[in-house]
Amino acid sequence: MTSIGQDVLVIGYGPTGMALSALLGQYGHRVTVVERYAGLYNLPRAATFDDETMRLLQKLGIAERVATGTRVQRSYDWCNADGEVLIGNEFSDFGRCGWPEFNMMFQPVLERELDALCRRTPGIEVVRGYAVTELRQTDDGAEVVASPADELGRPLRTPDDARRTFNARFVIGCDGGNSTVRSDLGVEWDDYGFQEPWLVCDFRLKRDLKLPMALQYGDPERPISIISIGPHHHRFSFMLDDAVSGPRIKADQVWAWVSRWISPQDADLIRIAPYTFRSTIARQWRKGRVLLAGDAAHQMPPFLGQGMCSGFRDANNLAWKLDLVLRGAGEDLLSTYVEERAPHVRAITAKAVELGRLQTIRDKQAAKRRDEELLARRRAGLRPEGFRFPGYSEGLLAPAAADDYARGQLFPQAWVGTDAAHTQRFDDASGGGWVLAVLGSATCTGLDDDLAAWRAVGGTVVVLGTPTGPANPWPVVNDTDGAYRQWFDEHRCTAVIVRPDWYVYGSAASDSLRHLLAACLTDLHPARLVSQA
Repeated sequence: MTSIGQDVLVIGYGPTGMALSALLGQYGHRVTVVERYAGLYNLPRAATFDDETMRLLQKLGIAERVATGTRVQRSYDWCNADGEVLIGNEFSDFGRCGWPEFNMMFQPVLERELDALCRRTPGIEVVRGYAVTELRQTDDGAEVVASPADELGRPLRTPDDARRTFNARFVIGCDGGNSTVRSDLGVEWDDYGFQEPWLVCDFRLKRDLKLPMALQYGDPERPISIISIGPHHHRFSFMLDDAVSGPRIKADQVWAWVSRWISPQDADLIRIAPYTFRSTIARQWRKGRVLLAGDAAHQMPPFLGQGMCSGFRDANNLAWKLDLVLRGAGEDLLSTYVEERAPHVRAITAKAVELGRLQTIRDKQAAKRRDEELLARRRAGLRPEGFRFPGYSEGLLAPAAADDYARGQLFPQAWVGTDAAHTQRFDDASGGGWVLAVLGSATCTGLDDDLAAWRAVGGTVVVLGTPTGPANPWPVVNDTDGAYRQWFDEHRCTAVIVRPDWYVYGSAASDSLRHLLAACLTDLHPARLVSQA
């Protein structure tokens, strides 16, 4: 029996667990990951991610490598059974987070990059082939016992000396929808009522084909989803009449269903997977020193492409809070993880359920009414109602104020320049972490002592101004496209404190910046804001 003392023990080595481990490792903490399977899954599950996810991959230093295995998608159409476009969604090549808004991926490529990052990051140990069998909380941490697992990830009956015991200050369950950690905690689901059986069929392309890249067929006979999953793979998903029939469907039936688009001469069928789309959210995300993240905390239908993205947001939110707690902040800070992430996920899940119900109408008369209504909107030139992802209203934020219009909102990432010849994304220029971004040097006038206190705890100051202007003690970058001036004008402020997950702690005008800085430093005392490793 081996005892390993770590800062954080992560259970589950999917994308959420990998991202969380990599972030904590880069903060300088000791992390052990326990994964029940002996190797990477090597088959696609998630198919898309957004610009906020790519921004996190940028933070981890692997965005460019991951981008080579993705396909940027600029449209996503919803059609009726006759192929008429009911809803035409369009996406930007440069979203709020500075990357394409809609990226189609082959998940094994992403996981290989994340795995390689974890393995080369000091302080991270990955233990594969062990399934968690016991979880106990102690006065100063938690203890987990894991047994060797079979090829299906199930614990084997083994002697006590074959088991491993892990001790850590915190345990994070990232072990998927069937989470052992969640079950051990006795946490129940809130169910949003969307539970539909589908058959997911993945193909490896042998040659270039003119296939729909992102298309939903709202055919009441059998709703279909067709999407690219990276440059060399494609996915066809078919709604089933019942969950029982899925495992009985063989390759011949799949080829018959896809014959109007693709044939065995065009591609290899690499995966047939019955899957039930669910809409469930854990009622508790934290019990003491054990927390849940990713699918262990929430499952949503795929119609917004936000399942994995929400797991990455969990990791990005939780990592810097764990960092602060491990460096001296009070453990109550971890409660803000739940206060922020749970409502955010609930809003996205509700919208995904709404869209799923719209696309999966099986009653022909109801589908006809849907088609007529949506076609009438298109003929009238009405654009589809876009979904704006929510910000945070509760949690680790500045005290609410009527004139703080940016509080809890996602801070954008645009191009900035250090001179006329060199531009880079804002996060690369600011260095990440806690950032005070101000519009013009004059905003900082008379605040030398306050800014010194901010920088003494590791905060960064970035001035959006003219790099060639007068000498300035803080980094000055050029607002290359005017995106930040527009954003500051829209939010009626001249300064914002941006958290490490890019959500705004609070905003201020020049005359109230001192109070904003003081509030933030009080909230975060006595921890330092950045790793000193």
